[in-house]
Amino acid sequence: MKKSFIFGIVFLTISLYASETMYTSSVKNLFETSNSNASKGRLLPTSEVKVIEKKDGKVKVEIEGFMKAGVSNALYFAKGKRILVAGLSKSGKFDIKTISTSTGKNGTQWEKVVLTAYTTDDNLTKDLNVLYEEANKIFKDNCSMCHPIHASTEFTSNQWPSMIKAMISRTAMTKEQNYLVTQFLQKHAKDMKGK
Repeated sequence: MKKSFIFGIVFLTISLYASETMYTSSVKNLFETSNSNASKGRLLPTSEVKVIEKKDGKVKVEIEGFMKAGVSNALYFAKGKRILVAGLSKSGKFDIKTISTSTGKNGTQWEKVVLTAYTTDDNLTKDLNVLYEEANKIFKDNCSMCHPIHASTEFTSNQWPSMIKAMISRTAMTKEQNYLVTQFLQKHAKDMKGK
């Protein structure tokens, strides 16, 4: 009786997280296995993950994105855009499955992939809009001190990181806030409508 009760609780806990869509609220380390403590990648804020299971303080996640054909250390939000979802160590041995392949505007081959990895079970949220609201507030509070605020649609997704990098030293943003704001601006840039 006790064994079946404990098994039921464990199964219920795992089931609560199974296939649950969550979003990262901070930069998070990625691990190849559930018992590994050696980080082999980093996941950026606002990235969507599908939680497969939760065990011993870590979660197994699937992350969809795009990789340039032959380049397996950078996972992007959209093909042809420098919106980084995850950066992976070249020595990493992650499970990466290709869903489809396509050719970009400049002839670059892109693979839509699913990356399976592990991360800690903290700093995950179900509400992406809360993260975007926080990022927008940080952006407005820091970037309107010297000049009128730019609309997120004023620049392309590939232009925003350079704009932020050029101005970051004039703000009070932390490194974590910089990542969050940059992701927000890139994903709301003028070339990202309908993405």
